[in-house]
Amino acid sequence: MALSWSEIHELEVREDYPPAIDALEERLRADPDDREAVVRLGFNLWIATTEAMRMQKSLPTELYAARFVELFRQYRSRLETNADFCWAFGLGISLDWFDFPGTDQALGNALMERARELDPFWRRIYQADGQAELAERFRGRGIFASYYGVA
Repeated sequence: MALSWSEIHELEVREDYPPAIDALEERLRADPDDREAVVRLGFNLWIATTEAMRMQKSLPTELYAARFVELFRQYRSRLETNADFCWAFGLGISLDWFDFPGTDQALGNALMERARELDPFWRRIYQADGQAELAERFRGRGIFASYYGVA
């Protein structure tokens, strides 16, 4: 049985890998159309792949990197109009494309630009007055809340 979103939120905020990733994979198996699961799984896979050393965890980073790329390719055509999808995958690819075979920085940048076009929030995210909007948008959304400091 799939964990609740609040349970997954707690795992993500604690960077409890692999349980957080496993829980998101389970939600996606239960509902392959769950956009939130796709977006959060992708973001978590990126963080776990690139931050394993900082977290001092021995994680299957090559497997996570391959799954990140696979998930992106699997959902890209269906979710290319979802700004959160474009941002979550675009940010990871633009910053760490060298960890994700078959991607490059230009792809990541294009995805982030697409997110900005689709949702003005992504244009305003780094502006000085954006902190309240960040908190409203990401509170309770696990890895996003943690990454953007609004847990």
